[in-house]
Order: sequence, then structure tokens, then C-alpha cells
Amino acid sequence: MQFRVPQFIEIEDQIIGPLTIKQFLYLLAGVGILTILWFYLTLVAFLLIGLPISIFMLALAFYKVNGRPFISLIGSFVKYITKPKLYLWRKK
Repeated sequence: MQFRVPQFIEIEDQIIGPLTIKQFLYLLAGVGILTILWFYLTLVAFLLIGLPISIFMLALAFYKVNGRPFISLIGSFVKYITKPKLYLWRKK
């Protein structure tokens, strides 16, 4: 009996149009944050705060570094910052 083996198992499913569910949720979170800021801030403050937030959310959704998602780069950066950087070798 023959079975069909999936060929591209490393590619995420595109759920909403050309977007994966992660990309859609990152964009939805960005739009939600920007909507809340729109109602509570003036136009100048909204632009100053909203522009970096929108760039960050777009990077989370679409930017890849060496084929890895941007969120993994952020995780590696946080791990690098929080871990000790001095390694001593002691022979026991």
C-alpha cells in the first residue's frame, strides 16, 4: 500500500490570504495597540509612539534574518544580554 508523503513540511500553512497565523496575529496586535493609542494620544504623540510600534510589528511579521524569524533574533539577543559572559576554565 502506498502513502503520499508531504514534501514541504517546514513551510507554515497560509491561513488568511498570503499570511500565516503568526503573521496575522502580529499584525492584529499592532493594529490593536495603534487603535488604543489613537484614542488616547494627540496626533503628534501618536505618530512619535506609533511609528516605532508599527515598524516593530511589521518586522515581527515579515522580516527574516538568515532565514530565521525576527522573534528568534530578539530571543537570542535577550538571552545574550541576560547570561554571564565571562567563562573560566578550571581543571578539576
